[in-house]
Amino acid sequence: MDNGSPKFCMRCGNPVQVGEVFCGKCGARQGATEEQLVNHSKKKHWRVWIGVGVATSIVVAVVLTVVLFGMAKKSRTVMVYMIGSDLESEGSAASLDINEMKNATFDTENVKVLVYTGGAKQWALDEISADENAIFEVSDGSISKVQVYDKNLMTRPENIIDFVDYAYENYAADLYDLILWDHGGGPVYGYGADENSLFGSPMSVPTLARALADTKLVKSGKKFDLIGFDACLMGSAEVAKAVAPYGDYLIASEEVEPGDGWNYDFLNDFTSDNLGDTKKLGENIISRYTKYYEEKGRSYDLSLSMVDLSKVGQVAEAMDKLFTLVKDELTAQNYSTFSRQLTREKVYGYNGRDNQSYDLVDLEDLCNALSESHKDEVENIKANLSNAVIYSKSNIENTNGLSVYFLNYNKKEANEMMAKYQDVAFSDKYYQFLDKYKGFVVGERKVSKELYTDLKEEEKDGGIEIELDDELKENYQSGEIIIYRKLGDNKFMPVYRSSEVELVDNKLRATTYDLQFVIEVDKNGEKDYGWSFMYEKERTDEYADYATFGVLYYEDEDSLIGFSPKNYEMHIRIPKGSREAEVRDIRLSSGSELASKTNFDLGKIEIIDFLSGTYKLFNNEGVLDYNMESHGTLYGTEVSLKDGEKYKIMLAGLDFDFGDIYEGEFSNDTADYYASFVVHDTQGDSHKLNLVHINNK
Repeated sequence: MDNGSPKFCMRCGNPVQVGEVFCGKCGARQGATEEQLVNHSKKKHWRVWIGVGVATSIVVAVVLTVVLFGMAKKSRTVMVYMIGSDLESEGSAASLDINEMKNATFDTENVKVLVYTGGAKQWALDEISADENAIFEVSDGSISKVQVYDKNLMTRPENIIDFVDYAYENYAADLYDLILWDHGGGPVYGYGADENSLFGSPMSVPTLARALADTKLVKSGKKFDLIGFDACLMGSAEVAKAVAPYGDYLIASEEVEPGDGWNYDFLNDFTSDNLGDTKKLGENIISRYTKYYEEKGRSYDLSLSMVDLSKVGQVAEAMDKLFTLVKDELTAQNYSTFSRQLTREKVYGYNGRDNQSYDLVDLEDLCNALSESHKDEVENIKANLSNAVIYSKSNIENTNGLSVYFLNYNKKEANEMMAKYQDVAFSDKYYQFLDKYKGFVVGERKVSKELYTDLKEEEKDGGIEIELDDELKENYQSGEIIIYRKLGDNKFMPVYRSSEVELVDNKLRATTYDLQFVIEVDKNGEKDYGWSFMYEKERTDEYADYATFGVLYYEDEDSLIGFSPKNYEMHIRIPKGSREAEVRDIRLSSGSELASKTNFDLGKIEIIDFLSGTYKLFNNEGVLDYNMESHGTLYGTEVSLKDGEKYKIMLAGLDFDFGDIYEGEFSNDTADYYASFVVHDTQGDSHKLNLVHINNK
């Protein structure tokens, strides 16, 4: 071969340089036989396929790694900030919940449960001292102290920061949850009542939010996976928006929680194969909560919701759009119309007009009142609420997952509440609407007189009615009737109070005006009767709820006499059409401005006193003025719940004869009954009408 002539690949024809052993294009060995070229070609193709296979394997491996990482075991650190308060010292509620945590069989390798304790004068568990604040780890059926702090008020935000920082630095995890345990008062009154505080001042929602922001967890760029409130009334849109920058999900209750709070058996659901599924875990928390109380065999108002915190800002924006329009439409002339339209029947944590109101209503229910005039804006709010509230359970009518503050009943504290509410910074336009609305509530009175003594009255067709004047009629919001039993000279005892009245034209009418509450006691098969006064809390188409106040005596091993007295509220429900009441719960009075979730263990009660007194309705000149000055004498009925005795509360007619257990200074034979209508106007002011003599035995 002429070495000076051009050379070409024997297989592909590609030019090759002198001395090249392999073709630069196809890789064929130069000078090889055809058989050798074919074999080499096969080897080259194998190299190509092997290269493709390796590359494919790498891609598949990467994909599988990503998928499996998402499905792999997650780790969680669950932090429970537990302000024991009177819930612990009076009923051991915190210790009972810690025992539930101890008994749970969760994945201790991947789940760490920490509890920060303090804020109670005494603890039922021997491991916990009231003389210090401390962090405990819950694991394998026991608790162990891992960190100790000097005793200080649990409503200090620094304690929450210390707790979260300690957990973040010592119990690193993929996900972090924070549960805040104690009393709650919603967006205005805040969270937490330390029993060691002279004033019991709670932590405001803005203060709590700043504490979360100052934790090392948040400063590192992370969020809490779940923020939960095992506390009353914290399931509000304002609270959700305040904590939204620091968490992914919120679980909280619109209504007051029953005394046992959350069911910490939900920790059993924290297993290795579902720790990354927060939505499912949230559903389990809520389902176990509602199931726990349903299985107790008594009726409780229940509400618990899981909220996607990333969607709450859109709810606030939708509120801005609606209430920008409503604020501009609100005038002095149409205020009463708006008040009647917006005032809600269902108010959470409400114990009647004579008691503190948190003025928390369901957000969707409030906006629905404006659906006829602002359909598009209301539908926008509802759509955004539906996106935000991803799971919710409630047995309460018109309860949809998130509450909102609305000036409904608490006119007395309206200025103070609105000042606190502004700091919460939920929705600027909604606040501006509320501020304008409040101006009409606390402004010049639309109904000038507080007392009416000369209105036309009559008994007619089995009812009693009274004719209102024009001012009362034009500004009428709602009405009540109160029945008094006269026990002596200017000595009147209230025996029944109800909102079961109706305004027809300009006449206020009641048909159930001849009733009183009676306690029936079964003593070894023989019935005896006493008396009690109930304040109406709420009336719906299905039932009426009442509360009474008194003293109970419960088993107390530390007491010299074996039992101790405590003030209580008893809540009862009377289904529509029934005269018999179902005792729903007995709550110890917390003495705090926050809502109490204390249900008392009925099995511990020795004696319960149903108490009331008599009042002066006339002044010293004998003129009716309803000043309700007390005579200083308590009347009541003492009932023992031991020795097999049972009792029930029922409505009876005014001609009902009491038995021996009634403790009073008068005879049924001389009892007179009187009725008074009360009108509540659209500004929240009350007006008492004629005292009507309705029965003379």
